[in-house]
Amino acid sequence: MKVLLVWLALLAIVAAGLGTRDAFAGPGVGVNVANIEVSDLLKPGGGYTLPPVGVINTGDQPGDYEVYVTYLHDQPERRPSQPWFEFQPRRFFLEPNQTQRVGIRVELPSGATPGDYFAFIEARPVVDTEGVSIGVAAATKLSFTVQPSSWLAAQRLHVSRLLRDLEPWSYLIEGLILAGALVYAARRYSPVRVRSPFERRR
Repeated sequence: MKVLLVWLALLAIVAAGLGTRDAFAGPGVGVNVANIEVSDLLKPGGGYTLPPVGVINTGDQPGDYEVYVTYLHDQPERRPSQPWFEFQPRRFFLEPNQTQRVGIRVELPSGATPGDYFAFIEARPVVDTEGVSIGVAAATKLSFTVQPSSWLAAQRLHVSRLLRDLEPWSYLIEGLILAGALVYAARRYSPVRVRSPFERRR
């Protein structure tokens, strides 16, 4: 009788272990590239092929996966638009521990605003069951810079970056420049003499 009870207890432990394993079984995802930093300046209207990203099924179940673009909520950089990107393939099937190479191409519109851009190339399992969502994802950071289309636009971008880096002092500088310009215009074109706040009294 004792031997039978021991065997029943062992069977219960094994069954509990299998149940725990099934409870934690599920999809997983990983990427083999952490960052893609494009060092060359990209031109508006140009098309560029970026380094590929490998998407890995790190779970213990096969399933469909997809790649898409996401952003930080309060990122200072500009957000490249979703339609700019082409993924080959965008959606695919993976067995456990299998890796899919995903090609990335970005097509900039001719009116792309110059500046620094940032986005995540994110991969996640596809869940078609209605009302079910899985918060599993892995992402590669992407950053690139779109160059101005002319010399004047380049100078304007340079000044804009300089003022942004000098915040909040840049607002004071802008105010002084604007005040000086107004005083000069008043003195130059007004028949009434306007005394500058910086002019010493005689």
